[in-house]
Amino acid sequence: MISSSQKGCSSRSLTRTRSVSSLFRNRRRIIRAKVATDFASAGLACARKKKKTNGVVAVGGNSFTKSSPRFTTLSSCSATKNDSDEGRGRDDDENEKQKEYYEGLYGTWTVTSRDELEVWSYRVALSLACVGALGVVFGDVSGNEEMVNPSYFLGASGFGVALVLVHMYVTPIKRVMQALYAVGLIGSLGIVAYTQNGGSSSSSLLEFVREHRSAVWFIGPMFASFTGLAFKEGACYGKPEAFLLFLLTPIMCLGHLTGLASDEVETFFVASWMLGFLVFAGRKYTQAVKDDIGDKSVFTFRGLKTDEERRDYLERQGKDLSLMEDAM
Repeated sequence: MISSSQKGCSSRSLTRTRSVSSLFRNRRRIIRAKVATDFASAGLACARKKKKTNGVVAVGGNSFTKSSPRFTTLSSCSATKNDSDEGRGRDDDENEKQKEYYEGLYGTWTVTSRDELEVWSYRVALSLACVGALGVVFGDVSGNEEMVNPSYFLGASGFGVALVLVHMYVTPIKRVMQALYAVGLIGSLGIVAYTQNGGSSSSSLLEFVREHRSAVWFIGPMFASFTGLAFKEGACYGKPEAFLLFLLTPIMCLGHLTGLASDEVETFFVASWMLGFLVFAGRKYTQAVKDDIGDKSVFTFRGLKTDEERRDYLERQGKDLSLMEDAM
């Protein structure tokens, strides 16, 4: 006979044995599940690697082959944008390297596209003035008086534009030259208006000046302005044709005004002056752009409004602040 105490011990042992067995079974299930998960992850990674190798790319849960139009469009757009950005960057670097910097009185400077436009416009304006002068001479020699006045004012217009665009360090001198030009232009317009309203039998401005020596006082200021420009070009660049114009222009005008020059001498002066003008206007195109600009740092420094701006500019350029006193 088994006692009640022995039965209780047996039941407790049996329960403990079942609990241990259940624990081991659960652990085995967990290990199997973990192993299966690891194998599944490894298999998925291999599958993805294989798809990439075969040209399949997963985007946002969707797979697109490289031959897919959508993938091709995205790739080409991205590649085009990157290429264009890199191209612009290379162009900027190359343009920066190609820039030449020059040491000026107040700092370094370089030629910009705006500077080039101004210089070339100045040269074209001088050429226009030369063409106008040539038209006046040709019209007078050929007897075609109708082309004298239009040619004269064409040349005067070109010369006026040149006076605006010319680079000169001393601004007051430039303003005086512009004022002389304006006086001469007004005098020329007055002569033309006078002749066309029946005040004279002269058919052109040139003929009126030829017949009335005192008319040089009306047009002379414009030629005085031209003399100043010729001196500037000759003194700055050592151009012999500019010095020739500087000498011939006042001699030609004063010779006619005083009557000291005969018709033959005046013809020689005019021919020499025209030849010098042609050479002068033509040779401007062979000159470096930076030469026509001069020392750009001078214009930049003098364009600053306050002493504080000038001081900051000199400090940035690493220049001595005593230059501020020299500029006053």
